[in-house]
Amino acid sequence: MASLQYIIDTICANFTEKAMYELMRARLNQGPFTIAEILPVIQNKDRSLDSGSAKMLAEAALEILVQQGDVRMEGDCVYPAG
Repeated sequence: MASLQYIIDTICANFTEKAMYELMRARLNQGPFTIAEILPVIQNKDRSLDSGSAKMLAEAALEILVQQGDVRMEGDCVYPAG
C-alpha cells in the first residue's frame, strides 16, 4: 500500500499524517469501529473527498497504527491494541 503522506499529497486532502492518526485515535476512544464508520468522519473533515479517497486514507493510517501496535484489526473492525 502507498504511504499515507503519498496518498494525502496525491488526492490533495486537507490532512496531515498527524491529523489522520489523531482522528483515528479519537474515534477509537469512543470504542471499536469499522472502516465504513470512520469514512463519514474523514469526509466531514475534508468535504472534497469521495468515499473511495476517504477509504484509502483510513486504510493507510490504520496500517501504520497497526504496525506501531496502537490498534489491531479483525477484518474491517478496528480495536485498541491492548
